[in-house]
Amino acid sequence: MTSHSNPVVTVSPIKYPILTLEPQGQYQNSYYGRLCNKQSNQPNDSILKKLPSNLVSEIFQHVDQFDLVNLLLTCTDFYAIAIERLYKRVTVILNAEYPTRYNKNSKLFIRENGIKYMDSALIVSIEKLLTFIKILHVNPYLIQKVKFFVFDKCYSDNLLKQGQDLSLIQSEIIEFFGKNSYEMNFLHITFVDFVTGIEKLTKFLSHENIRNKIFKLFVTSYKDLYLPVVPQGLTNLFLMLDEVELMSIDKFDLLNPPYDVFNSIFTLTCSTNNQFGLEILRKIHLVNNDDEDSKLKLKGLTVFHCHNESITSDENDVFNSISNNNKHDLEYQNYVQSLDKSLLFKVISDKINLTYLTHLYLKIDCIERRNYNCNCFSKFFKDLAAYLVSKRGLPNLISFELELFPNLEWLRPHQILENILTPLGVFVKTLSNLSRLTIDFSTPGFKMFDSGMGMSSLVLNKLNERLMEAFFLCFFTSNQLRIISNLRTLQLPDFLTSFIYYKPAFYESLLHTCQCWGCSLVLDKLSDLFFPLNEDAEIQEMNDEATFYILIGFILGKLQADREVCIPIKQTTFNYKNYPIYKGQPHTLHNHFHRGENSCKCNIKEDINGESKLNIDNLVTTYIIHQLKPILQYLSMIFFKLDNLMIHGIYYEYDQSTRRLKPIFDDEQYPPEFLEERAKEIKSGKIPDLPFGYFRKG
Repeated sequence: MTSHSNPVVTVSPIKYPILTLEPQGQYQNSYYGRLCNKQSNQPNDSILKKLPSNLVSEIFQHVDQFDLVNLLLTCTDFYAIAIERLYKRVTVILNAEYPTRYNKNSKLFIRENGIKYMDSALIVSIEKLLTFIKILHVNPYLIQKVKFFVFDKCYSDNLLKQGQDLSLIQSEIIEFFGKNSYEMNFLHITFVDFVTGIEKLTKFLSHENIRNKIFKLFVTSYKDLYLPVVPQGLTNLFLMLDEVELMSIDKFDLLNPPYDVFNSIFTLTCSTNNQFGLEILRKIHLVNNDDEDSKLKLKGLTVFHCHNESITSDENDVFNSISNNNKHDLEYQNYVQSLDKSLLFKVISDKINLTYLTHLYLKIDCIERRNYNCNCFSKFFKDLAAYLVSKRGLPNLISFELELFPNLEWLRPHQILENILTPLGVFVKTLSNLSRLTIDFSTPGFKMFDSGMGMSSLVLNKLNERLMEAFFLCFFTSNQLRIISNLRTLQLPDFLTSFIYYKPAFYESLLHTCQCWGCSLVLDKLSDLFFPLNEDAEIQEMNDEATFYILIGFILGKLQADREVCIPIKQTTFNYKNYPIYKGQPHTLHNHFHRGENSCKCNIKEDINGESKLNIDNLVTTYIIHQLKPILQYLSMIFFKLDNLMIHGIYYEYDQSTRRLKPIFDDEQYPPEFLEERAKEIKSGKIPDLPFGYFRKG
């Protein structure tokens, strides 16, 4: 989520950056010590010596990391201050890609954005990361300079081919800091292996030296909250407890240690192995649930809760974050069965004073509505809306995120409108100061693979349009101009898979609206590379149009699930154009449909990370951007104040010069060399001789 780095871990203009605060003891005659002796000493009457150190420190907050290295090599008096700034925040993001305006120039991106917008130095290559680790081992004094360390999501398979086991490197880093750091404020690593990563993070946080300054705890056992000691500066608490432990806990008594720490935290996240986060809130004991002043006054609340009565069966393991070895134990099953698993807003309002919230993130769902017509999801948001009416729309709440749980079937349109969108829309309309909204129904990408319904393409497209209109009208009617004018960031991660329920013939669908030759060439290239699909007999017999649905559906799934923008650890930062992005597994189509074969024409060896503009995954992404243009125009008319829009993993920013939303990380136009094949047709102004789909026509 953030990105930071060190002078030694970036492409530095200085050949030998200084890496120790002072060449002392065993390091005086070392390689690094000799480098330190090369620093320039300023004359006693130099103006540099007259500058107050606090002023220099403030100035250095705005100097890029390359210039900081130059400064610490130039002047002895600046050395300690520059080192403090460089090592304070370190973020690793391997396989990083940058906004297209940087044309893959990592040095320029880091210079313009690292310190300035991300408040951090950046490590962007495995070589620099390994150097960073070695430097800390050789110079133990520097370990305490690292206050924030973030290792963002990256793709490990290609590194493994180069002989670098990223999982082992991550393990070494967290173990090293765990044993040696006592000044760490925050550490986050997106582990290659989630389950073992949780174990390593728990062990890291169990070190007493780490709890000296750490402000965020991730707790998988209630004893981890207070053993060996409750961090004095704890502000962020993430509880992901096992239901087996909850069985033995009567209550979290906020009047007495150690649970009185709940009263001073800023953000709280509640979850369990089987996603019963509300059960944790139920365990919180207040003096008086009716006294708003005695409730938790949080700035941020996150709840993971899924109403699923059959959670103990093997077929529901998809909902488990961590495997539960006790799920077949009779006592455990009886306990889980006895829980009220339904979504109840009162559980939240009884324990938390929501008027203080600035951020609310709900990953909630009701599986039972599909099986037993349960309406707890709908009732949850109706009750929440009623609460908001009595609280002036929660004027402090600026960010709301809703995510449903992935499932192996999707609701039909009338169900999603009646059971999800309508109650959700009633709630959103009551918010008085919302500026950031994220809605993710987690509709799977493979939903694109099924076929039409025997109706005409025109009718099917109209049905899709009506579904989209119902969605947005449900949220933003004409009398809700306050919401529309306040909203600056809108994110719809699964937009296309949620709203293209009805699938006409591909060429007449909403996935084939652009009439340019580039889009026609992309389809030709897909057909050339992948048709017929290397799948089972049923899929092999599909025609090219059905094949296009499958191939584009895979890319939609990648865009929806794999992408992650590296957002800094700062209170209010949504300047996506100033951050790097992780785009997910390279060569998605090749790896799935060619089974990793290298005899194809996918150019894997020459473009191992899939960054070429001619890479088929990237061309299909540009293709999707072209099909989204009419939908983007439609959204821009409704949300006329948007600065940022994310629609199906593609991030847009409002461009002042062109007065429209433009993609940040993806190419909007096809490469000229790709279009050469149709240069004659393009020059003539002709369009491909194909049928097309139309959005909001007539």
